[in-house]
Amino acid sequence: MSERNDTAEPQRRPRRGPQPLAQDAGALLKHHLSARGFAQVELVTRWSEIAGRGLAAHCFPYRLSEGGASGATLTLVADDRAALELQHQAPKLLDKLNSYFGRTVASKIKVVAGDIPRPDAVTRKTLALSASEAQELERQASPVQDPALRDALTRLGRHALAESRKPQVYKR
Repeated sequence: MSERNDTAEPQRRPRRGPQPLAQDAGALLKHHLSARGFAQVELVTRWSEIAGRGLAAHCFPYRLSEGGASGATLTLVADDRAALELQHQAPKLLDKLNSYFGRTVASKIKVVAGDIPRPDAVTRKTLALSASEAQELERQASPVQDPALRDALTRLGRHALAESRKPQVYKR
């Protein structure tokens, strides 16, 4: 006679339909970065923390290649202005990199000049005020004698009205 085990969890079926991208993003990133020699994804994902924001704005890690007895070489793509400076800062950057991971990750840095992807600048729309709001804003700013200060206060008031209209989710 077979004994039925009711305490075992039922087998779950894979979810059908669209899946959240974040669910597979880590595996995809690891797969593509390992093709360029990055065993640790953190070298790329935390580059601004490792190199510092100022330096990370002008370069990014491209490849980590094994160099045999001399150690691994980290190839960085840098914009034209930063490439020369980066050559001079290479020992300092290597110290930062190796101390971040607590072991020797790279022993040399190779700098290649190239284009750095820049995030598109976000343009903000100017808030159109209603007639009554514009009148009230002008009335409140009119006692100020200095025209530059009056304009600055008007812009500040316009921004404050825009922030007050945003849903709570979008407020900073």
